[in-house]
Amino acid sequence: MVRQSSSRSIIHYIASAFLVYGTFSCSSDPTNFVVESKDLTPFHTQYVAKSEAPVASDSISVYIDYSKGMHEGMMSSMDFIKDLLTIVNSPKTVYFKAGTNDIPPRININATENIPWNISNYTETRSVLDEPIRQITQDNRTAVFITDFELVKGKQELQIVQNGKTFRTSIDISTWAVNEFENWLKQGNAIDVFAQPFTKQNSWVPQTQTQHIYILVFTPKALIHEPSALVNRLQEKQGRLKHFRFSAEDIALTNKYKDKANEGGATENAVPDMVQVNFPIFEYYMFKQKDLFKIPEYSEKDTRFLKNLFLANAPVNYPDLQLEAKVYDITSEYQNYYDAVNPVEGEKPKKYSYNAPGASDDIFVLDFDTKKKEVGLKLHENFTGVEFRTLYKVDVSIKEAKPQFDNNLLSSLKWTDARGFEVPSLASSLTEALSRINLKDRVVYTYYVELEK
Repeated sequence: MVRQSSSRSIIHYIASAFLVYGTFSCSSDPTNFVVESKDLTPFHTQYVAKSEAPVASDSISVYIDYSKGMHEGMMSSMDFIKDLLTIVNSPKTVYFKAGTNDIPPRININATENIPWNISNYTETRSVLDEPIRQITQDNRTAVFITDFELVKGKQELQIVQNGKTFRTSIDISTWAVNEFENWLKQGNAIDVFAQPFTKQNSWVPQTQTQHIYILVFTPKALIHEPSALVNRLQEKQGRLKHFRFSAEDIALTNKYKDKANEGGATENAVPDMVQVNFPIFEYYMFKQKDLFKIPEYSEKDTRFLKNLFLANAPVNYPDLQLEAKVYDITSEYQNYYDAVNPVEGEKPKKYSYNAPGASDDIFVLDFDTKKKEVGLKLHENFTGVEFRTLYKVDVSIKEAKPQFDNNLLSSLKWTDARGFEVPSLASSLTEALSRINLKDRVVYTYYVELEK
């Protein structure tokens, strides 16, 4: 055994010396890896873009605000709410009563004292709404909150100043839900608001005012693109209700690849030697670099070698989303990985840990058509080629994302009290929450591009 080990060491030394000598004297390729799906897929999912698959509970929580004045709102959107309660009707659905109690109690929705259409059930003198929001956003399940979003925790009046006028009110007009909304949204979850206007009597002065009843639907990241998700089923029933979506990461990709197996997203001027399309996670292409250098000869205006990848729906709150390509030479890193998972016969696989390389400049450029929402890739004008076959990781990343909101739409998420002051809490909490979330450098998609000299 000792002699065999020594012989192997000598052979390894000679081979290493030959490899080093050959590298410098004969310009031979120092790599010997083969990019196959069985290796590349775990390399990407377990090391490069390691993340746990989002999961969510299959149960639903429904919170109903039983404070005074809510009955008119419930009646104004009765058909929609009845549809909602029919859809969520399940042994796994739990119901809570929001109102005077600091902690909303669990209720039987079918009990006489909790039937939503019974006006005598709306007697709560306080509307403690912050605790339901806190409970919802700390859980990982679909939740619904039916409320007018009028937070009144007690009789104590607060002094507020708007437009140079001073008012006293027990309604909290601050961005009191912003922290909870931010924590929910930055995890990739979504908040949808269905709004229906209604008129009610002001509780403090003998005047009527127009408000909205809000059906807030909280959807976990794992369910956003599921057709069976509650919010997707409700959109079919919304009728006259206005609908608003708030999400920081609601990005869905689609492609128009004619032949995924052989061409993928390669353009007609770039024929790859190998293709792996693992949509919507990543794609791999092997090109001869001389073929890419010739593209301008065939097409001066369009020099892309990859295209036909589209943002199916960029986040609705980021209409001017800008993307860029970040390129990394991972040749050596992938060689280390390949050696670890493909050991010499008789040897055990080695432990491997990913060491992210620094970005490489002047290799590829992202071509993003903002009208078509199409992603493409082309050579950088300063790219001079590779000496050996080189494997690049290309991350399609967010360069800039500034949330924008339609003021006309947001007007439905706030109201003016009959006494003359505005209550913007829902609108301001949602917009401020999104404004706090930084999407820069978020990876939207990944290409692996191997170039052969």
